[in-house]
Amino acid sequence: MPKPRMIEKVVTDSGTECQHTTSILSDQHTNKVKPVVVKKKLVKKSLRKVHPVHPINGKSRASSYERVTNSTCKKAKINGKLSYASIQSENDCDASSSVPSLASNFSEELDSSESVQIAADDESCSYITEEECDAKETEPLTVSSDKAEVFQPALRFSAFSGVPPYLNFCLHDEKVVELPWIIRRCLKWKLSTITPIVVRKTVVNSGFRVIKEPKDWIGTWGKHMKSPLFTSILEHQKVNHFPGTFQIGRKDRLWRNMQKMVAKYGNDEFGFLPQTFVLPHDLRLLRKHWSRRTTDVPWIIKPPASARGTGIQVIHEWNQLPRKKPLVVQSYVKNPYLINGTKFDIRLYVFVTSVNPLRIYLYENGLVRFASLTYSTEMNSLDDLYVHLTNYSVNKHCEGYVANEDANVCQGHKWTLASLWTYFHGLGVDVEAIKSSLSDIVIKTLLSVTPVLNEMLKNNVANRYSCFELFGFDILLDADLKPWLLEVNISPSLHSTSSLDLSVKGPLIKNVLNMARYQFPNNASSLSKEHLANYISTYFKERVCEKSSGSDEGSQYCHDPSCTSFDLNEEETKKHEFYENIVQRSVSVPSGSCWTVQNQCPENGIDVVEDTNILDNLTRDDIQHLIETEDELSQSSGFTRVFPSENSERYFRFMEKISYYDMLLNEWQKKFGCLGDRTLAIDYLKSHHEKK
Repeated sequence: MPKPRMIEKVVTDSGTECQHTTSILSDQHTNKVKPVVVKKKLVKKSLRKVHPVHPINGKSRASSYERVTNSTCKKAKINGKLSYASIQSENDCDASSSVPSLASNFSEELDSSESVQIAADDESCSYITEEECDAKETEPLTVSSDKAEVFQPALRFSAFSGVPPYLNFCLHDEKVVELPWIIRRCLKWKLSTITPIVVRKTVVNSGFRVIKEPKDWIGTWGKHMKSPLFTSILEHQKVNHFPGTFQIGRKDRLWRNMQKMVAKYGNDEFGFLPQTFVLPHDLRLLRKHWSRRTTDVPWIIKPPASARGTGIQVIHEWNQLPRKKPLVVQSYVKNPYLINGTKFDIRLYVFVTSVNPLRIYLYENGLVRFASLTYSTEMNSLDDLYVHLTNYSVNKHCEGYVANEDANVCQGHKWTLASLWTYFHGLGVDVEAIKSSLSDIVIKTLLSVTPVLNEMLKNNVANRYSCFELFGFDILLDADLKPWLLEVNISPSLHSTSSLDLSVKGPLIKNVLNMARYQFPNNASSLSKEHLANYISTYFKERVCEKSSGSDEGSQYCHDPSCTSFDLNEEETKKHEFYENIVQRSVSVPSGSCWTVQNQCPENGIDVVEDTNILDNLTRDDIQHLIETEDELSQSSGFTRVFPSENSERYFRFMEKISYYDMLLNEWQKKFGCLGDRTLAIDYLKSHHEKK
């Protein structure tokens, strides 16, 4: 195992803490991610001079002399206390620069105009000067305690040989082994105006430098881009969106796509979105529908592309309807399920790692947001948004709003989804039936736009490594516990304004980034690659592999774009054509654990039946997709993969075209998907991987 930089707390008689660094050795030689145990050293007597140093990301700002030698420090008084701010360039910017801290009692998330500025309050950032760092280097240490700290490794490895290591993302408050600077200097995260603090804190704690305008970068978390802009993404970069997801992120497009599915497959399958009219296009239809109903029926109006409750109204009279701007007018779910007399909705977090093949994960926890005031069906209450809206951004301003800091308690106006399930279990509600309905809504919603997303991916993205997306699905339960889809957010709020928020969103982001499988960039300098190779050969001897001829030493441990390319060789192309063309027209019937494909081939008046399975004769491309799937699944703690899953082939009839990769993963799921232990699946894949 590598030599991690150890952060030692030095405690004086007065109780003031400062920090130093040293080195330790570890004998970790396995390919599993295991923590490194580090012992603290404590000082018994007072030091000559002590300057308090606040830990950032589990590391001291002054833990290394090299971190401050090239920085310029400025002093400022914040809230009556002396604080230091370090101004750094991209080249010497440390991993902890520009990133506010996450405290248990969060302050409000920075708005878009502030999110790229350096925080200077006492809780978020604290720096020391170069002179103070020099003073600490000479302070003596005396061991007086054997209290241990745990360090998480900076790298994790695939279960399969020859796969470059992945960067290991850790929670904001976990200690992480620090890679040598020459290796981690290429780990740059591009800061956007909407990058949430919880994301910034996680990537910084995992070894990245967060930079506003880097010359090159590996990852970013920002707004959705127009589809042509995806063509500028380099082969070693990742963004948190797929092109075209506005097709469900905009309320008007969501309704249009859902109506196409209703027209094809019926309201029983896709009737989970309240009746909607898109103005001004549907104004006449709305007027006709309105005239058939009484004035005592409420409608909810929303801007088509807004979020966080902006511009939402509840009305019941025609003359209350705005005429001069685009709107979505939606039938109001008048009989919501109530808890303690108040209305609530559910925020589900849905993670899509791939569009072709479609892989959908549903986060097992989430948020339950309550309206602040008691629900009423009286028409004169429709103006009171605290009664009818559940958005936190709206209700936090209500005097009656009660915050909840405890993730395990059903109290206040925000719960975790896990707490709601516990509450329902106590009432004897069939929670599994609700979960099944929620999964069904998520899968069908994404299937409604899969053809568009596939087309935009082909036209705008050069490598399947480049994209992933986290969605926020807002669901309302009616009095019969039927779930209704209200909207889909393509940039769900990750504000962590409380310990409850952080308990949900911290692990969410950590696991999302690990499932996204970030690797070292292939354009890293030769020197960085060489040091990476030496690092792995020293501390992970069992993971050493040979470089390919003509490549730099260490390139075998960096991302290989050819492994995630859309290009196919001749053998792979023929197999795809067979299954996508011939099999699409064939009769496929269940036969034990696999499909028996019966190809009707009249020959001399006799039908010839050929039995085949897509898992026979796996190609190199097949193996690569299955390796990615298994590596992704290994990091899916807290998530449930809902597609592909058991019996997911029943959704194939809703696909415009069943892709080859969806068939491949479906058969893999049927063969190994029910196994909690993935050993058999991994061993089976290893045997084919070694042959190729």
